[in-house]
Amino acid sequence: MNNLNDLMGPLQSWTFWLRLRRAWTWGLRGLTLGAGLALLMGGTLLWNARLLRAEFLVLTGGMLLLGTSIAALTAALWPVSVSWAARHFDGVFGLGERVSTALELSQSKTDYPANLVALQRADAIRMAQNVNPRGRMPLKLPRLETLVTLILLAALALTWFRGGQWFAASQQTRNVQQAVKEETQNIEELIAQIEQNNSLTEEQKQSLTEPLQQAVQELNQNPSLENSVAVLTNSGEKLQSLSDAQTQQMQQGLQNAGQKLAEQNGSPLQSVGQQLAQGDIVSAASELKNIDVSKLSQAEQGQLADQLNQMAQSLGASDPQLSQQLQQAAQALQSGDQAAAQQALQNAAQALAQSGQQAAYSQTAQQAAAQLGQGASQVVAAGGSQQGNSQQAGTQPGQGQGQTPGQGQGQGQTPGQGQGQGSSGSGSGDGQASPGGEAGTSPIPQNAPSDGGQTTYEPIYAPSLLGGQGGPNVNLPGSGDNSGDVIGQGPTTPGNPGASLVPYNEVYSQYDQINQQAMQNTSIPFQFITIIQSYFNLIRP
Repeated sequence: MNNLNDLMGPLQSWTFWLRLRRAWTWGLRGLTLGAGLALLMGGTLLWNARLLRAEFLVLTGGMLLLGTSIAALTAALWPVSVSWAARHFDGVFGLGERVSTALELSQSKTDYPANLVALQRADAIRMAQNVNPRGRMPLKLPRLETLVTLILLAALALTWFRGGQWFAASQQTRNVQQAVKEETQNIEELIAQIEQNNSLTEEQKQSLTEPLQQAVQELNQNPSLENSVAVLTNSGEKLQSLSDAQTQQMQQGLQNAGQKLAEQNGSPLQSVGQQLAQGDIVSAASELKNIDVSKLSQAEQGQLADQLNQMAQSLGASDPQLSQQLQQAAQALQSGDQAAAQQALQNAAQALAQSGQQAAYSQTAQQAAAQLGQGASQVVAAGGSQQGNSQQAGTQPGQGQGQTPGQGQGQGQTPGQGQGQGSSGSGSGDGQASPGGEAGTSPIPQNAPSDGGQTTYEPIYAPSLLGGQGGPNVNLPGSGDNSGDVIGQGPTTPGNPGASLVPYNEVYSQYDQINQQAMQNTSIPFQFITIIQSYFNLIRP
């Protein structure tokens, strides 16, 4: 009974139970902390439309598991000294410091009477072995902490089951980001193709790739729907401005001329015509440059002169400079001056090469602009254009369908039976207008039931002539005074014109913020986002 191990056994059992109870308590607190962090992080990400339903579940489960495990393991593994455990053991179970005194006497270097030490230790062992830690200190759930934990878990469950709109907005944002990422990769591939195009000069490559590189940078910085559509649209407009309609006309003229030359088998310009017919103007210029006039027979020189004249005439309107060079070469051949003819052919080949570079530049700019426009459409579609389309159609009282006011066309409409169509604002009606009688002079009844100030919608339209010009006018009969004066309206004086009292740059940000909020709330049809965003970019101070 005096063995110290007999005292350490109950104390170690108590220490293990103490660690378990502490892990239980702090594990619950970790669960509460994890639920709070999951709700805070999940709510923030959902507010910014960056969290999907599955990701919310993973986030919630991860935070709960992480918070609980870290807190419980930390509490369980936290060091506990033997002396502190003995004092705490004595205090909890009312042992009157028996266990702690026995440990101190066993560790003390002072010589105490052996019989007293043995009796004290035996008493401490006897009292310690009669203690049941599990019965005296059961695992409990604190009410306040449990209530807070249940509230947080209920909030997470409510977010999971009732947050469908938030998760849908997050999915929409994720689709837009994926579409923007794919479009960014397409633009980078387009930049690489332009840089490898040997038909373009370095200056032309730089002017084409500069707006594309800027678009990639802006898309990476802000891949939102509104910004991405605006960036792609503006970059496409910049590239479209680099395309020249006259250059396209010149390219078409060269292709037509090449088809005619390619049909003349065995002629000096047959290979040049074949290259032009295929659209390879630069290779055609190289073929023209390689023609050696001195190796041609007299008949071939005459045929070459005729072909050059025909080609010059067909290009007179689309490429005057090249046409002039071709005519000079033809005239030199006709006069028999081979040296001048050879030099004129060299000049014509150089002019043709420049035309080919300009055509390739214009064509590349046009193709790049078309690709960016298609990319903007794909981004809009990824953002949910079908949802925006559902907001376009709206009905108005009186069996009318309308979108936006526009030009009115009517055929004897009566209010409540017309149909108006949006952008064009055209309308047609089934009702026939009939002249009304003179306005009555009876007083308005005072006891008549009131309609509460609500009346049916009556469309207002501009009268038009039936059957076009010369048709009969549809007018209401006159009433009141025949003098021509407007009853109930006195003379008015137009106000004096004046300057705006609010600076333009102070109100722009307010209206732009309202526009951005409307786009984020899908209040604006998605096919109009590009137009509206371009407008705000144009008027930006």
